[in-house]
Amino acid sequence: MSRRPRSLAQRIREHLGFSVVAILALFIILRLFGVRSTFAGFALSVGITLALNVGLGYYNDFRARSGKASAPARGGGDIRWRDEDDPRSDPPRSPRRR
Repeated sequence: MSRRPRSLAQRIREHLGFSVVAILALFIILRLFGVRSTFAGFALSVGITLALNVGLGYYNDFRARSGKASAPARGGGDIRWRDEDDPRSDPPRSPRRR
């Protein structure tokens, strides 16, 4: 069962709390190290973080909805049935001489 698509406002509300808390923590840590910051820098950082989170959310939903299959692995197939892993397929080895 698929979920209803979320609107832009819903996505922003979901990510707004995380963005504010994460950037506020970063700015507090930077302040402890002596880096000065302004409210404009804080607002810009929250905006960039919010835009990236919402954009990546849209991108991941688009990828999940598209029916395009991912590229097959280069080895391919079920690894349980490889011939090289079957101990019966190996020729007997002679003991090493020193």
